[in-house]
Amino acid sequence: MKNIKNNTRYLRLPLVIYLMYIVQGFALIILAQTVQQLSMLWQTSIAGATAVVSAIGIGKLIAYPILGELSDHLSRKKLLVLSGLMYLIFFSILPVTHTLFFAVVITTLAGFANAALDAVAYPTLLEINHGKSSGNVLIKAMISLGEGLLPIVLVTLINQSIWFGWLFWLAAGLLVINLSIISTIAPKNFYIIKSATIVKLGSPDVRWQWDITKILFMIYGFSAMWLMIHFTQWITRYFSIVQSFSTTNSHLLMSFYSMGSLTGVGLLFLITNQRWVREAILLVITALGTIVGLTIVIMSHGMLSASIGCFLFGMSAAGGALQLGLSQLLAGNAKFAGRLTGLYFFFGSIAFFLMPIITGYFATKHLAGIMVSLLAVAGLNLGIVIFNAYHVRGKSR
Repeated sequence: MKNIKNNTRYLRLPLVIYLMYIVQGFALIILAQTVQQLSMLWQTSIAGATAVVSAIGIGKLIAYPILGELSDHLSRKKLLVLSGLMYLIFFSILPVTHTLFFAVVITTLAGFANAALDAVAYPTLLEINHGKSSGNVLIKAMISLGEGLLPIVLVTLINQSIWFGWLFWLAAGLLVINLSIISTIAPKNFYIIKSATIVKLGSPDVRWQWDITKILFMIYGFSAMWLMIHFTQWITRYFSIVQSFSTTNSHLLMSFYSMGSLTGVGLLFLITNQRWVREAILLVITALGTIVGLTIVIMSHGMLSASIGCFLFGMSAAGGALQLGLSQLLAGNAKFAGRLTGLYFFFGSIAFFLMPIITGYFATKHLAGIMVSLLAVAGLNLGIVIFNAYHVRGKSR
């Protein structure tokens, strides 16, 4: 009986974390998918409404350096509840907000919620799985699931002439359910494994040093995040305006992207778990797949080829490449894992902040060029991971 209770306890904890990441998948694309309705609500241009997305990046920029540290000193349950409450405010209030300034304030909370969730989820799932990264890989799957479900729900609402705000309130309802489950979990259950002996970073044998690998992977954290956010931000509008796809087909392309992302997560999970291919080589393969998928998307004029391109891009760029890059960075720097993780996602947050502002500025007249510019970012990623593959190969000799 005691074992059954323990198993139930350990199932509830990952359940609430994964459900929160499904909602986070909603949060990552909901503004881009409803930008037309929101621009009318806020009485602003498409570029103005798009800039609100940057507020999530602002929240993450502020919160990541702080909350990562706090998760080691405060109750993880409190941080998870805080994340849920901030997301609840975001989803509940944003669709009835009529001013751009207030929309930015509310959306910043989503960035705080994102950082708080990451600060709790990664260490907790790592402990639950006794040091295995399989639980953390599934985070990406849950985000992709949320990103895949949202366009389907939105298209259904549009076809039924139902107010778009119900999409936000659906997420709010999921959060209410999740918070009620979290309330039944004891705070001590968030700490499955007691902390190991803390290494003093000031000791002579543990010194922080910047090197070319760290610098390049900080850039990779920025550019890999840029690729995903840029694509999800503009792919629907690009095919709707530039390629004259129907509203339904334009939105459904995001679902093909998300299905590709889920497929990529599954493949990476299987390959890394069985050690069939070295992770450094896997990064090169994902970078090449990203370029191929993106090229197909840009050259597509029909639904079939666009769907294939979006699927391949999602599988390569959003199937765990960001997490795999972090694993490569941490492989040789275990003593600075926390610091490097914070820096890595901090640079990703900079991309999350800058991308909507920069691309939104050019989107009105150069939407096609904005999509083509992604090839340059994908090429930069390929160069970084090729360098890493040769560097790792040289060290193993």
